[in-house]
Amino acid sequence: DPAMRQEVWQQVQMLKEAGTTILLTTHYMEEAELLCDRISFLKEGRVLLTDTAAGIKHRVMQDKGTLEDAYLSLVTGEGRQK
Repeated sequence: DPAMRQEVWQQVQMLKEAGTTILLTTHYMEEAELLCDRISFLKEGRVLLTDTAAGIKHRVMQDKGTLEDAYLSLVTGEGRQK
């Protein structure tokens, strides 16, 4: 539920600020972009790309799309080009 999700985000953010390394798995790109310093995209158990959210968007979408667009473009070739 949304309230619990916000609470979990706050806890993760507090751990992050304390210098704790966290491995977070998610399918929600906004969550990854908000909470993660570095993001890895996986396909069939293989790492396709690891970078910051901004770095991924720049490398895959030339800064013309969202992190979700970059994921779709990299994994399926169906990313929305702006």
